Amino acid sequence: MTGTPDNVGVDVPLVRGPDATLSSALAALEDGCCVLVTGDAPDDAYRVAASRYFGAADRRRQRLLALTQDDAAPRAWFPDGVDPDGDEEAALVRLDGAVRDPAAVGNPSVDTASPTDAPDAPDEPESTDAPESTDADRVDLVGGGEAGVGVDAIRAAVFHAVEELATDGDERLGLRVGVYRADALCAAVGAEAARRLLRDVAAETRERGGMAHIHLPRPASGDPRSDPVVDEFAKSLGDELDVIVELRSRETAPVPEERWHILGWGTTEWNPLR
Repeated sequence: MTGTPDNVGVDVPLVRGPDATLSSALAALEDGCCVLVTGDAPDDAYRVAASRYFGAADRRRQRLLALTQDDAAPRAWFPDGVDPDGDEEAALVRLDGAVRDPAAVGNPSVDTASPTDAPDAPDEPESTDAPESTDADRVDLVGGGEAGVGVDAIRAAVFHAVEELATDGDERLGLRVGVYRADALCAAVGAEAARRLLRDVAAETRERGGMAHIHLPRPASGDPRSDPVVDEFAKSLGDELDVIVELRSRETAPVPEERWHILGWGTTEWNPLR
């Protein structure tokens, strides 16, 4: 593996460190972590990444996916052998009622408030019960694109699903919570409300010793935080963020590839997603 300091905007050479250093960095994530997944890659690459981050099907995991948009079968986001419709330890929350393509509303991360201005603990919604909808695992948003619309329903649905799935088991990183995609969520409920919600989801997952993976497709290459949209999301996640993962797909590679920017450690080499 190869490491590089995580100083934003600083061009520094890669340095090779002892394997134990990376092993220690990865071990620190086992008590709970949040990864922000980005990169110029097709939806298929994000599906492969999500299925990997949900953990192998033969390992006991509690898996939750909050999905804003996707034309493929939702089970494609889960590892082979895991079906959110029939597995008691897997759940799908569909958020695609009025979520639009983020490109349709411009830059979804631009907001009048800086992400650092967001309060550490947002006000609790009026109700934390699972919202009523036409489908038990689907939230139909209304009025996508207007800040704040639907965010309480989304919050209630996601946290209700976490509560239903979470256990007191000894399995490290047993709870896995994925969100695809962050910019579409911003387009639906407003950037500030979406960032607060995603930070709270990350915090709740980490507190329960789980792994949150939040997906933010971007066309940038190089240092992910050189992209202002990625940087804003990273800042809004604050101390809840542990890793920024880059994805890429190459014609010469049979599968998508990833490299991890582990905050406080450095950057791994590119590795195949298997």
